[in-house]
Amino acid sequence: MIRVTKPPGPDALLAGVDRMKENCDEHDADVAAYSSGVRQFDFAQAIYGHEAVRTALREAQHRKCCYCENRNVAFAPLHVEHYRPKGAVRQDRESRKLLPGYYWLAYSWDNLHLCCPECNGNKSYMFPLVDDTVRARSHRDDITRESPLLLDPGGADDPRAHIRFKRDRAVGLTETGRRTIEVLKLNRPALIEERQKCLGRLRELQDVVQRLDADGLGPGVIELRERARRKLARAPLPSAIFSAMAADYLCGHDAVGTEAEAP
Repeated sequence: MIRVTKPPGPDALLAGVDRMKENCDEHDADVAAYSSGVRQFDFAQAIYGHEAVRTALREAQHRKCCYCENRNVAFAPLHVEHYRPKGAVRQDRESRKLLPGYYWLAYSWDNLHLCCPECNGNKSYMFPLVDDTVRARSHRDDITRESPLLLDPGGADDPRAHIRFKRDRAVGLTETGRRTIEVLKLNRPALIEERQKCLGRLRELQDVVQRLDADGLGPGVIELRERARRKLARAPLPSAIFSAMAADYLCGHDAVGTEAEAP
């Protein structure tokens, strides 16, 4: 997981300003109905899921899932993800679902990301806080009182300060990092398998460089070695798949002392 730097929100989201006001007015008119689930908001996916929104997010996220950094989505397009869930919210998997969710952030650019179906499904309504008693329950509450235990890829905190990698496994360095790994299941078997493939390619490139790192080589062999070096240099860049894992592996920081989380 790496930090996502977003551009300004696309104009396609401007239509969400009016919808947000309508939702807030509807909530104020019948708080009890929305809290009980008798009434639910009709969110306009055509606004927050507009192609202009998707395009801007794809470019900002280098066409990767904002959470797991996987790009293996040929048959499953990335979903528009609400960091703070719009429809309902849960502190953990055992707690009851609270209604409504962060409805007033349904069209907020800062609250939108793209993520893979697996991460989206694992997260669902989950949004743990350090202190659940200060959770914002309506647009009138002060959301700055919240201290989320789920990392925001586009937030101020650098995910790398909370999550590092021990070879193919994500390791939480802080409680926020550990909860993020647990909520998103960032060590699920299918994801570890993809990371292992990536590490295998990196080891092959390292082997090429080491075997050909000698004087007196012909031009063709030298070019092969340099090509391998260039690929290794690109692996930790934000545009690369699993770049955080690659950075820890290539820089020798993948042997962190904390035990990896279970899948």
